[in-house]
Amino acid sequence: MQFSKIKKRVLSFVTPSLQSRINLYATVDRHFHDGESRVWMTLDGEPFFKAEDLRFTLESDRRYELAKARLPEKPVRFTLDIFQSDWYKASSELNEQIERELKEEGWHANYDVQQDLLLYPTLSIEEALTHRHAFIRGLALLDRRVGKRRLERINGDTPFEFTCLKIRLEAESN
Repeated sequence: MQFSKIKKRVLSFVTPSLQSRINLYATVDRHFHDGESRVWMTLDGEPFFKAEDLRFTLESDRRYELAKARLPEKPVRFTLDIFQSDWYKASSELNEQIERELKEEGWHANYDVQQDLLLYPTLSIEEALTHRHAFIRGLALLDRRVGKRRLERINGDTPFEFTCLKIRLEAESN
């Protein structure tokens, strides 16, 4: 699906008080080796969210390099047995842990966000507010289906959720 259609569907859920103020963008840098892509959201033209594959990957790799000394010794020869080794299992777990930590800290990979943008319009508001992805939970806080009283009881768990909650509460108070 074209991004313009995805954008239109997702932004149609935004509360009326923010409809004209929030926008969603995506770009792919074709001059970059793998077509580095980004998604970002703005409020009154100022970015408040961005997801970049390159930044996410570089930070993940940096943290992996710092932590890899704790891994078991890597097998010398690369054979199919490597996938059964303790090193492979520990390395995979470390990668998953680092990605979880990055997402909890507010880092977002463009690929994940693109998938969430496709999924969001299909979710009920209950599913969106309790979804395992912080980006979807943040979008739900901007959603017209969430009332003022419910907003006041919600706490943002991640930086993106907190930002969306703050934006929505300020818009509702005006």
